[in-house]
Amino acid sequence: MKAAFDLYLLHNGERFDLIEQAMHRLGYTTFKRSKLKSRGYDENRREGWIEQFGWEKSLQLKIATANTAAKTSAESLLFEVEAIRKKLFTEIEILGVGRGGKDVVWQHDKYVNRSIEILGQLNDARDNYANFVFFLKHLLPAASQISPALAAELVEAEEALIEWAEKQFVTEENVSE
Repeated sequence: MKAAFDLYLLHNGERFDLIEQAMHRLGYTTFKRSKLKSRGYDENRREGWIEQFGWEKSLQLKIATANTAAKTSAESLLFEVEAIRKKLFTEIEILGVGRGGKDVVWQHDKYVNRSIEILGQLNDARDNYANFVFFLKHLLPAASQISPALAAELVEAEEALIEWAEKQFVTEENVSE
C-alpha cells in the first residue's frame, strides 16, 4: 500500500493507469486501480484507499508546498496555471471532446495559451541585455566592498563586458522590437 501511496503522490492524484502499471512492475501483479477510488452508493459503497486512508490531504499538502520552490510571483502564477491546465486535460480525457467536453476543451485551450504567454514572459525576463547591465552596475559596488582588486579589474573590463553582452543578448530580433 505504501508503494501505491507514493505513486499516487508522484502522479498528483491523477493517472491511475500509470499507477497500476508501476505497481505491476513493482511486483504487485494483482493490484487494480479500482482499489484507489471509492465505488458504489449507500449499502453498496466501498471506500477506496484514497478516502479510507486520507491520501487526499497528503496530496493537498504536497501540492501546496511544491509551489514554494518558485522564485518569483510569475513562476508561482505559472505553477497555478499549469495545475489547472493539467486538471482540465484529465477532464477532457474522461469526458471526451464530443460528450459535453467542448467547454472544457475551450477552457483548456485558454490555459494552454496563458501558459505559453507566461513562459515567454519569464524567458524574456531572464536572459536579456537590460538584466545583464543591471547586474553589472550592482556588481561593481559590491566588488569594491569585497575586494578592491576585483573592483579595479571589473572597472577595467567594463567596456569589454558590455560589448560581450551586446553580442550575447542583442540580436536583430530584439533590436526590431
